[in-house]
Amino acid sequence: MANRLIYSLSELDSSFVAEAGGKGASLGELMRAQAPVPPGFVVTSSAFQKYLASGNLKQAVIESIQALNAGQIDLSQAHQQIRSCFEGVAIPDEISDSVDAATEELNVTRVSVRSSATCEDSATSAWAGQLETFLDVRPDAILEKIRDCWLSLFSESALSYGATHGFAAGEISVAVVVQQMVASDISGIGFSVHPVTQEPEIQLIEACLGLGEAIVSGRIVPDQFVVERGTNQILESMIGEQKEALWMGEGDTKPAWQKLDGRGSQPKISTQQVTEFASLLTRLHDHYGHPIDTEWAIEEGQFQVLQARPITTLAEEYNQTLIDESQEWQFTVRRPFFLLAASILPYWLDAKHADNTLGGHLNEALLVQDETGMMNLFYSQESADAFLDRIGDLFQNNRDELIRILRYGLGIYAQAPPILERGLDGFQNLEELEDFFADVAQHTTVFPAWVLIYIEAHEVDDPEVRALAEQIRSHSLYPVIERNILEPLAAQTAEQLGFADPDRACDLVLWSELKAGTVTRELLESRLQAVEAGDRYIFQMIGGEENFHLVSQTGYLLTRLAKQRQLARTNNSNELTGQAAWPGIFRGRARVVLTLDAKDQTIDESEVLVSIQSNPALLPLLNRCGAIVTDDGGIGCHAAILARELKKPTLIGTREATTRIQTGDLIEVDTYAQVVRILENCE
Repeated sequence: MANRLIYSLSELDSSFVAEAGGKGASLGELMRAQAPVPPGFVVTSSAFQKYLASGNLKQAVIESIQALNAGQIDLSQAHQQIRSCFEGVAIPDEISDSVDAATEELNVTRVSVRSSATCEDSATSAWAGQLETFLDVRPDAILEKIRDCWLSLFSESALSYGATHGFAAGEISVAVVVQQMVASDISGIGFSVHPVTQEPEIQLIEACLGLGEAIVSGRIVPDQFVVERGTNQILESMIGEQKEALWMGEGDTKPAWQKLDGRGSQPKISTQQVTEFASLLTRLHDHYGHPIDTEWAIEEGQFQVLQARPITTLAEEYNQTLIDESQEWQFTVRRPFFLLAASILPYWLDAKHADNTLGGHLNEALLVQDETGMMNLFYSQESADAFLDRIGDLFQNNRDELIRILRYGLGIYAQAPPILERGLDGFQNLEELEDFFADVAQHTTVFPAWVLIYIEAHEVDDPEVRALAEQIRSHSLYPVIERNILEPLAAQTAEQLGFADPDRACDLVLWSELKAGTVTRELLESRLQAVEAGDRYIFQMIGGEENFHLVSQTGYLLTRLAKQRQLARTNNSNELTGQAAWPGIFRGRARVVLTLDAKDQTIDESEVLVSIQSNPALLPLLNRCGAIVTDDGGIGCHAAILARELKKPTLIGTREATTRIQTGDLIEVDTYAQVVRILENCE
């Protein structure tokens, strides 16, 4: 039946988004998956459109939105204008009669009334907290709350989020879910794929006392459980220190915060309950056929699933094997190397070029470009340990050889400049050039660097060795190598192929491709297109075999390599630790915002938003800032969800950012190290 005003949840499935909105359609699909879902019905988008058609309401709303988009009024004025229009138009009898009949058939004493936008919970947008929800509503108040849900499509935060971009064309509407109220003792969320590390077989479950809005608000740090899908094995767990909870008061439609006693520091759910929900989450993941983000509650010991939606922020390649994770990788250095320079690094200490300086060769290396364009170099942990063992042996048994190697490295600085000044003419072929690079790298970079690492790690008191190593490391030939050799070599090759942008070639080709003569114009053009679309490179050498990818995201791989599923702690007085909600590194001045209202607050893209928690009302600031830091929150809070959509470096749950950081402080948000560094205090 076309244009129905009401559907029972049991009639719906995921194909009903246009009529029931994302939330309504998902609840119907959950029922079809035989998940435990409270009964209810949906007031459809057709009912909303029928309401808008009465009293010329739609035209009035469109005019307010057009005035907002033209800059004639601000968000607050637009919302107030639309609210006034809504208050002047009664709900048509046909709608109210249909709602009354569905309410009578549901036959419960309390319901939840929740907005369900027709573009909500899609694969590209989660609409985290933008629209209204009312809990513990009496049957005689349902109609009033339905209209409030409709109006929330035009709240200040929803207008800022972009709720109305397609409104005039009829692309965006809102349905309302009316459902039996679950008076939850314990609530939580569950991701069928870890939303930060994006490990395909790892689930994340969070739990709190009271209503789940406490997690979403970011005001608490919930319990966390990292579970392996299929086996339901709990790999990691952390008990949050929950000091307050959201509970429904008698006669209220909004929950209130209440202080907790010692219960908040105890586990919120048992190991058996974790594995029970993990099993259900696996079944739902398989039913939907894609990763999902769920909300759940426990009432009288039984799970109820309240919502399921796609995880909107996973990389296109999240479930592909892009790197060899079978061995332990040791992060070594982060540098601004373009692709050509980075792709030479694995040849520094390979079986062909290693001269026993470090006691062996290195045929394994991993290079990952991060969101800033910087290259992150990893060596195998086995090789890193072997390097340190070799240097330790030299210190203890052959210090003269150690000094000789260091002096040889220092001597390179006297020999190399005349060669480098000649540029490409200083070498007969690329093999000779490669040998030169390896000699420079081993003796002016790798060896002295590991000597200093060993000295620091073992507190070695040897002023002569330290001074030699530091003297070598105080110079660098790489800028000259890049400027005089690598960039001209790549540009020359690209020009010969007729590539239109030869100056970009060093960002597009591998050293092995130049050596083998396999670079083509088509290869350059396709890679340039990918790079300009935002793709980043992953380059790996395993056993002398290269593996190269250009991919949409790499931050989750760096987070995964750093084993950052949960909170870390630090003793550094200038660092705060937290949990990564979206990976990245960002340096900027802090803007501390202690209110949950963006009105009269300003921020720009060079600044870091530092707040107690994140609320959808702060969205205008979240949209503009360069990075986000919060005191509170878990992976399922608004700050985390919005950060993943906005793809901005975000660290949550620091507990004390707003008390230790002041507006104007220069700070660095480093999610890979899980820290916020206070680099400079404001005057």
